[in-house]
Amino acid sequence: IGVIAMSLLCSLVAVQLIVPVSAAGDEAALLAFKAQLSHGDSLASWNTSASFCSWEGVTCHRRPARVVALRLNGTGIAGALSPAIGNLTFLRMLDLSFNSLHGDIPASLGRLRRLRSLHLYDNSFSGTLPANLSSCVSMIDMRLDNNTIGGYIPTELGEKLTYLARITLRNNTFTGTIPSSLANLSHLQSLDLSTNQLVGSIPPALGSIQSMRYFNLARNNISGMLPPSLYNWSSLEFLYVGFNMLYGSIPDNIGNKFPKMKALSLSSNNFIGVLPSSLSNMSDLTILDLWKNKFRGYVPPTLGRHGALQQLTLVDNKLEADDNKGWEFITSLANCSQLERQ
Repeated sequence: IGVIAMSLLCSLVAVQLIVPVSAAGDEAALLAFKAQLSHGDSLASWNTSASFCSWEGVTCHRRPARVVALRLNGTGIAGALSPAIGNLTFLRMLDLSFNSLHGDIPASLGRLRRLRSLHLYDNSFSGTLPANLSSCVSMIDMRLDNNTIGGYIPTELGEKLTYLARITLRNNTFTGTIPSSLANLSHLQSLDLSTNQLVGSIPPALGSIQSMRYFNLARNNISGMLPPSLYNWSSLEFLYVGFNMLYGSIPDNIGNKFPKMKALSLSSNNFIGVLPSSLSNMSDLTILDLWKNKFRGYVPPTLGRHGALQQLTLVDNKLEADDNKGWEFITSLANCSQLERQ
């Protein structure tokens, strides 16, 4: 019995030793994070006179007392992001958006295997996107828009982050092509790579992602045709590919392929052909932007029959309206009580 009691006592001592060490590590990581920032009064509560779990923006798991969320969005913090943030190994949510952070995104973030949401948007981060972010295997939501991050989009993101539902890299300086490995992200619902410097064609393999709802490649240098495989996205609601170098025609049955479409923008490309009458089948379509292409023929006379259209832009094409038939679509637009622009 004495041996058993001694063994239990040693186990309890070990537990008491292990837990504070882990908690102390989280506190040290937070203080190192703070040390590289100018923060005004936003981190005034971050001092050792109180538990770090009570600090502004910090959320802890009760047992063990480990940091699971750090939310400091819009708090006015400025400076570099300390690599010590990678020591918060229980972290699930990191939201530092709407601040003035700059410099590289630390590669140490790749140690956060429990991280589900990474929100670093609306800052001034630069450098490249660390490939080892792909080690954050629990990631669901990655938002890095409105920074100056450049270089290639790492192919590793599509090889390991199989739970990703949203990737937003909009308004950065990414170059190179769209990695075909992104087709492995079978849960992806939203992909926004707009306003970058991407080149090449759209990988046809992306069409295998059945969950896609939002797809935005606008304002890049993408060329080629829209792959036929993309028309398998029956759940797609928003398609923005304007201001690229795409060409080809719109399939006759596009309205049947995209029954849930709310916004379709193909503006400022080199699309040709006639506008399919099946566009009228998109009963939820609120935005149709076909400006500055080479479309010809008549506008479908039933285009506005469902009355949902709010924005319609057809200028700078080769559309015909030289007789009564060419203006029949105006009658259907009378159903669109919320139409703002034509």
